[in-house]
Amino acid sequence: MFDREKHIDTSQVAFINLDNNVRNRLYTWKEEEITSFINVAANYKHNFPQAGHSLSANAQYTRGLEDESYFLNDSSAVRVGRDMTNIRAIEHTTSLSTDYARALSSGKIEAGAKVRFRNLPVDYTINRGNESIIYPDLGNFSTWKENLYAFYGNYLLEKERFDVEAGLRAEQTDVSYVLDPQNAYYPSNDKYDYFELFPSLRFTYKLNDKNKLSLFYNRRVDRPGEPELRIFPKYDDPELLKVGNPYLRPQFTNSVEAAYRYNWGSGSLFSSIYHRQIRGAYQRIYSVDNNNPDYDIVNRIYQNTGESTNTGIELLFSQDLTENWKLTASTNIYRNSINAFEGTLLFPFVRPFSIAKSSDTAGDFKISNSFTLPYEIEAQVTGLYYSKRNIPQGEELARSSVDLGLKKSIWDKKGEITLSASDLFNNFGLRQRIKGEGFTALYENYYETQIVRLGMKYKF
Repeated sequence: MFDREKHIDTSQVAFINLDNNVRNRLYTWKEEEITSFINVAANYKHNFPQAGHSLSANAQYTRGLEDESYFLNDSSAVRVGRDMTNIRAIEHTTSLSTDYARALSSGKIEAGAKVRFRNLPVDYTINRGNESIIYPDLGNFSTWKENLYAFYGNYLLEKERFDVEAGLRAEQTDVSYVLDPQNAYYPSNDKYDYFELFPSLRFTYKLNDKNKLSLFYNRRVDRPGEPELRIFPKYDDPELLKVGNPYLRPQFTNSVEAAYRYNWGSGSLFSSIYHRQIRGAYQRIYSVDNNNPDYDIVNRIYQNTGESTNTGIELLFSQDLTENWKLTASTNIYRNSINAFEGTLLFPFVRPFSIAKSSDTAGDFKISNSFTLPYEIEAQVTGLYYSKRNIPQGEELARSSVDLGLKKSIWDKKGEITLSASDLFNNFGLRQRIKGEGFTALYENYYETQIVRLGMKYKF
């Protein structure tokens, strides 16, 4: 499979002092981005004579290209500058896996192994203009490598009144990040490895045909990828500058949950109580760079931020109201607690940062209506609402969305036409109010929340 896209975007931003309504600078940029994706895979599966007894293997290679150029124009009383940056990153990923499954008289066993090798070299080119706003001494390249070796086993026991499922994944991961020696901000290359166990457990007790009780436990890891580690800033916003952290570490999550499900002829109700503990959570930290006497620059740098917990209750309701109308509604209300944390930022100079302890109650709400209309048209209308919630250094503001989808079968159901529209009223953009040392910021990101798609497919 091969996919290639080219994207060109031009933007203009005026920086205005709201105290006196004076424009301090006019910043425009043109972005040219070329992305491509190549995927080659080979699959093998052997079915033994016994039902549910199989052995499969998979080999896969992917190559992803990102070639992104920014042509920057900055005009103010201080400077009239022209800069250009280019990042060319080619990611190579090779993975091999094998999976074994065997049905038992009262359940099944599964086992498998996987190895994955990822290599992502990045070349960085800078053409500096007059009084360049680009940080000096970044270097011209970096290389990130991640080697993963994993083994897993899973056992399922099914009885008339209860089910038990237990699994264990063992993972060895080696990570290295090589920097250009010309980089002045990080004193050494980074290299680390870890061996971790990730257990999972599920116990379900069947009270009767309509009622079930379940208990869950699992542990997982979220590893930062190369974009979160990348040392080269992204200059689409020079005063709220995004940059990665090559010393970032993974975050680990432990989750426990108790759930109850009740089914009736035309619907169901699912409810659960859960608790999640996140260790080493990472996200962007806002911090002022006061080394620049001409402009206020706030760095947004990825950083591990200590521990946090989520404790909440989730409800999911589904009901067929009529033959042609189905209603689904869900809510998730939780207490989000963030522990106090102190750390150190290295870019563009060494300085401490701190996160105050905070706790807040937040909720997510979703309601969806599915309709079967005349002429074999299927429609779905979905409403979303995410309440305000606390985050490190501030709060994420409430947002909402209304989405619409239509589907029509054609040509004796050999084909179909689909139309979808998301965030019809443009209220789902991510907005964060940040309070840092010496500044406040309202960050808004409407990362293509409003999208209209029209598609058609045909089965030969």
